[in-house]
Formats: sequence, structure tokens, C-alpha cells
Amino acid sequence: MIFDRTVLWLTMRQLFARRRLVLAIAFSLTPLFISLIYRVTATDADGAAGDFLAGLVREIVIGTLLPIAAVVFGTTAFGGEVDDGTLIYLLVKPLPRWRVVLSKYAVAVVATVAVMVPAVILPWLVVRTPEMSVRVPLGFLAGIGAGALVYCAIFLTLGLTTRRALVAGLLYVVAIEMVLSRNLSGAKALSVREFSITIAQSAAQTRLSNLPVTLATAWTMGTLMLVGAMGLGIWKLRKYEVAERL
Repeated sequence: MIFDRTVLWLTMRQLFARRRLVLAIAFSLTPLFISLIYRVTATDADGAAGDFLAGLVREIVIGTLLPIAAVVFGTTAFGGEVDDGTLIYLLVKPLPRWRVVLSKYAVAVVATVAVMVPAVILPWLVVRTPEMSVRVPLGFLAGIGAGALVYCAIFLTLGLTTRRALVAGLLYVVAIEMVLSRNLSGAKALSVREFSITIAQSAAQTRLSNLPVTLATAWTMGTLMLVGAMGLGIWKLRKYEVAERL
């Protein structure tokens, strides 16, 4: 089996501590509140609901909530054990280190996606029109899932690299995803946010003429970043074990 059940369970309990659980619920419900305000105040202009939902998912869900949720869950997967020095007790288990990394990574991805599902489905239920089929939210979730895979790989490795992983992750989100990628066209090819939006819009078949990057770029660069981050994370965990023995 690729994943270890004990590591999965321990990581799940760690990620969904009471404070983070409250934060996760707040993240999930924020888009719902925005969509309720829209439903109460908006007029019935043709296509307005579809444009609103696409903009909400692009700017709020994928553009803001997804990377922040991935930062919280990804850096916490190893961060707490690195901070308090208990990681060495996990490493004495007779498990290959790559299984430990993949188990924690899987929980971080599932937790991130679980938070984002209500953030897409509930607004769609509120503002949906007969023209907005179920393909729309499913397409958006496809983009979110792809983004969660890459984001969590980056932030999990960051949690193994520095004790200030949460701060470093938030700086990455602000500097790269929210500033550079929106103002420099060349930076879009390195932005997980732009990859997620491209995949989401393509899968949902919305705004196909205005994709941030090409699908080929999204899949190629996203895969390279995912594999590179996971490879570095496994290498860092092996190096940590050697360092602790010394």
C-alpha cells in the first residue's frame, strides 16, 4: 500500500484541530455569503449570474481561498512535528520515508479540496440558472483539484524546509500568485493560480477565449512543479533523518 494508515490518521487529527476546523468552515462558507448578497441585490440581466459565478470562483475561491487553505494544511502536515522536534519519533517507524511524505501529502490535498467543494457547490446552487448545468461546478472543481495537488506539494516541502513555513508560504502567495502573475505576463507560466484557472475554465467551458495560459503550459509546468516539489520533500525528509542520527 502506498499510504500508511497510522500516518494518515495522525495527520488528519493534526490538520483538523479545533482552530483549523473553524477556519476551514469559514473558508467554505465565505463564497456562499457573497453569492447570497448577489442574489438579493442583483438584477436579472442575461448571463449576469454566469459571469458572477465565474468571477467569484476565479478571484475569490481559486485566487484567494485555495492558496491560503493549501498553505495552512500543507505547511502544517509536517510543520508542527518539525517545530516541536517530534518528527524523529515518526521517523523511527519501519516505513520508507517516501511513504511518510506521500501519506501526509494525500491528507493535505484531501483537506484542501474538502474545504473548497462547498465554496463552489453552494454558490452555484444559489445563483444557478437553467443554462448553468452541473458541468460548471464540476469543471471549477477540476481546476481546484489540480491546483491543490501542486500547491500542497510546494507547501508540504516548505514545511520540511523552514520553521517559518506558514509565513514563507503566505509571502509566496502574495508575491507570486497575487502580484507578479497578475502584472507580468511572463510570470503566468510559473503561477499555480493561472494553471488552476485555465483548467477550471476549460473543463467548465467558460471564457475559453480568455485563458491565462495554454492548457499545454498548465499541464506541463504544473506536472514539473508537482514532481519537483515532491522529490525535494522526500529528499529533505531523508536528510532530516540522517541529521538527527548525527
